Amino acid sequence: MDLQQPALGKEPDNTKDDKNLQSKQHFSLSIRNKIAISFSLFFILCVAITLWFFWILSTIENKIEFLVITDNYLAEIQQARRFEKNYLLYGTDLDNAFEHLDRAKKVLSKNKKMIKKIMGEKNFQIKSEQMSSYWNQLVNLKNTKDIKSRELTVPMLRQYGGQMVSFAEEFVKKERSAVAHMFLLAKRVPFLFISILLVLVVVFVILFTRQLMINLKRVVDYTKKIGEGDFSPIVSNSKHRDEFSRLADAFNRMTKELDNRHNIILESHKLRAIGTLVAGVAHELNNPLNNTMLTAEVLKEDFEILPDNEKIEMIEDIINEAERSRIIVKGLLDFARESETNIKPLEIEGIINDSVRLVANQVKLAKVKLELDFDKNLPNIHGDEQMLKQVFVNLILNAVDALFPGGIVRISIHKNKIPNFVVAEVKDNGSGIPEHAQSRIFEPFFTTKGQGKGTGLGLSVSKGIIRKLGGYIHLESSSDAGTTFTVSLPVTESPSEIMSKQFSL
Repeated sequence: MDLQQPALGKEPDNTKDDKNLQSKQHFSLSIRNKIAISFSLFFILCVAITLWFFWILSTIENKIEFLVITDNYLAEIQQARRFEKNYLLYGTDLDNAFEHLDRAKKVLSKNKKMIKKIMGEKNFQIKSEQMSSYWNQLVNLKNTKDIKSRELTVPMLRQYGGQMVSFAEEFVKKERSAVAHMFLLAKRVPFLFISILLVLVVVFVILFTRQLMINLKRVVDYTKKIGEGDFSPIVSNSKHRDEFSRLADAFNRMTKELDNRHNIILESHKLRAIGTLVAGVAHELNNPLNNTMLTAEVLKEDFEILPDNEKIEMIEDIINEAERSRIIVKGLLDFARESETNIKPLEIEGIINDSVRLVANQVKLAKVKLELDFDKNLPNIHGDEQMLKQVFVNLILNAVDALFPGGIVRISIHKNKIPNFVVAEVKDNGSGIPEHAQSRIFEPFFTTKGQGKGTGLGLSVSKGIIRKLGGYIHLESSSDAGTTFTVSLPVTESPSEIMSKQFSL
């Protein structure tokens, strides 16, 4: 919360915070849009993997069709070579060989486009040349009657025939291996896709949930801070605006209005405390004013007959009584004045003593005894003088209201077991606060006093002030030991000083 509160009726200037908040948020990206984008990416991934799987299946289909064509081609070539061997061994007709070789040519010609796509232009040309060479040698064999010429043709025929079969078989073997590999890949693709999708979903859920929970935790923590009286604005560290940014804006507008109303309540409670103190101050002023009036009347009546030294003595009495009255009024005015919050190192002993002086007459009128117990060499605390006086005045008056004549209010100050804190305790030996009411004692408008004796704002306002200053306030109460309010305040060397300075920026 901003500790530099404006005077009553003025609104704090939060426009700079709003402008800074808006300047940091360059574009709007709502949670709905984030979810839509994420699912769009998942859809694109699914489409990409589906297209990839479709491409694999199409490729396998083409290769299987190629293998069928190649098998048909090989079958025709092998039949042609069988008839070639029969001709050489038994002298049978070569027409059947030419017939099967012609069928092989038709297979190549009919599926020329696909074969080129699978084998490539160069390999298709080699296969075509091998078949032409074999055809030519087969023609030479048929037309050659001379034994010597046949002996020259046969090796060439066998060479081209063997090359043609080996080349086709090698390609078939290679394509079968490729098909087997692609089938294995096709089997793995669904599992790979499921694994990738699962990982992405888990990452998305973790990141999205983490961001959602962080923002929700910030909102929950902020509502707790509001409940404790801390109305500092939410500052977004996000580079874009989303639903939580708009929620933060709504919270900031709400806390701005709450801060204004809180200031009004704070001042109204302070005015009520002033009203209580005025009754005691009026009683305390009565004595010096009476003394001043009596001395002045005596001086006026006996002015001519009084010696000069007595006149001076009486004038000094009037001055002393007037000074006494001035100090009494000054203390009340210091407590009542409106001023900006001033966080600085303070002596807690002085704060307590000033607060005791302000309520001294209420303590006398209630016939209650007030005891002070301060440790020596206490460090300076970190806080605002007027706010702390308001807290201790309220605690002391509450203790006085809870006591019958003869009761005791004991105020003690000592170092806390927790480092960097000083503890002030306001303890009374009254009947204590009922156990069922202790959990609600710091709630606004809740009071255990009778009708017309309290507004229920004192402890709520006091807790808000102490929390703003980086401290803590606790209650301990029982019917046997009375009531003790413990106020822990940070010393100037404490990290809470830094925290309070940040609130006061």
